[in-house]
Order: sequence, then C-alpha cells, then structure tokens
Amino acid sequence: MIKLLQVLLRNGGLLTFVVVEIICFFIVVQFNERQGAIFSYSTGLWGGNLLQQRRKVADYFSLQEQVDSLAAENARLQEILANRRMMQVPYRDTFYSVLYDSISHIDSIRRRATRPEFHFIAAKVVGNTVNNTNNWLILNRGSDDGVKADFGVVSAQGVGGIVRHVTPKFSMVMSPLHPESRISAKVKKYGAFGSLIWEGGDPERMTLKFIPRHFNISVGDTILTSGLSSMFPSDHPVGTVVEAGEVDPENPYFWRLLIKPSQDMTTISHVYIVDNLFKTEIDSLILKTPGNE
Repeated sequence: MIKLLQVLLRNGGLLTFVVVEIICFFIVVQFNERQGAIFSYSTGLWGGNLLQQRRKVADYFSLQEQVDSLAAENARLQEILANRRMMQVPYRDTFYSVLYDSISHIDSIRRRATRPEFHFIAAKVVGNTVNNTNNWLILNRGSDDGVKADFGVVSAQGVGGIVRHVTPKFSMVMSPLHPESRISAKVKKYGAFGSLIWEGGDPERMTLKFIPRHFNISVGDTILTSGLSSMFPSDHPVGTVVEAGEVDPENPYFWRLLIKPSQDMTTISHVYIVDNLFKTEIDSLILKTPGNE
C-alpha cells in the first residue's frame, strides 16, 4: 500500500492531467452538437474497422470448415449431374427429363429406368507423384468414409485415377500417369470408345487406343469417359486430341490418338471419389461371363 501511494504521489500531476483531459473531452462532446457528431462518426468508423478485422480473423479460423462444406456441396452437385445424364426416358416418342429429387414419386417402371447410379464422396489430395514410372495419389478419405478399392476418382476438370488400397482414414489412388491405368474413354462427336493409357514421359500427354479408323478424328476433338466402365460416370471430361491420324502399329485397323488431359495432374487438389451403387452387381455378372471366371 505504501508503494502504491508513493507511485501516486510521484505521478500525481500526470494522473490529474489525464483525468481532467478525459472530463473536458466528455463535456465538449456531450454539450456541442458538431463535436458530438464528429465523435460519433469517428467511433462508428473505428468500430466498423475493428469489427471487420475481427470478422476476418474469425473467417480465417473457420476457413477449413467452409472449404469442407463447399467440397461436400460440390460433390452433391456432381453426383446429381452424373445421375441426370442417365435420366432421360423414352415415353410415347418423347423424352422426359426426370428430376433427381422426384425419383421416389414416379411410377415403378420409370423409376427402374431412371434410378440414381452414382454417389460422390468429396476428398482432398494429400500426396501426389507425377515424375515416377508408377505414380500415385493419397486422399484423405478411407473406409470410414465408405471408400473401397476399385472406386473411380474424378475432379471437376477431368479424371483423377482409380482407388487401389484403403485404410480407415486414407486411400491410395493409382494415377492416370501409371502404366497399368486403363480408362474407358470416347470421342464425343462419334461416341466411338477406346482405352486411355499413359506411355510414360510427358505428364501432359496420354494415348487413346482402339478407335476404329473409319472415324475421321481431328485435332481439338473432345474426349469424354465412355460410361462403359463401372468406375466412372459417362460424359465426364477427359481431354482433347492434340495429334490425330496416326495408325496404331500394333493394330492397323485402329487409330493411335495423342491426348492432352483436361486435368493437370501436377495441380490436382480436390477430387470426388465415385461410388457406383451397382458395381458389385455388375462385377458379379462379369465374373459369370465365360472366360472371366
């Protein structure tokens, strides 16, 4: 207590000056309209800036939550888009487009023809290689999220690979830049399908094989997923033709097309894991086919 009194006595003049200044400032603002308006405007401006900075800090700490929310919403929209491609039903010589959300309210015959086929799971790439002979991705989704081996992986721009190994929290994906990768793809303007492979070297160049030579392929033609594989929905972007017209030396009745992938694998970050709801049933039929037992 004695030390506190000594401090007050030693700095009493300064403290008195500060108190008097505060009182004077209050009187000026309180009893002068113009000065009061200036003070109100200034405090409002400062308060607004302070609240804005506080909002920015709060938004920064909630950024990951917002990203996850947007990724989940994008996955839902991608899922609806993929399923809607399957939902045009021929009926009395007319095509009716059936809304995804209205499937449960339509008759059983049409429902069997328009049933949703795919479920999308949003994921983030946490590991990636592009300069090896065998390239892989690691995603932050695993069996706890419903991911299984042989699920397809796509991004908004193109194809991301095929799930090969799964742990509870993560999954290992075989990149399209892998010599064992085979993706069923088609030339958009003809619907002719073949097999997309990577022959090593440039990650910006892949090869589409087994397109019959009677199709006139041009540089710039769009390549899409064929929908003939249970791993990927149909008509998803794959790439564009950058070199056409070369006859496949191993199969002279087919073209060997050079493709630039629409998804740059060096920048891939957010993807969607594709769960084909009927994959098990389709695979069981394939196994029953002679030669596939």
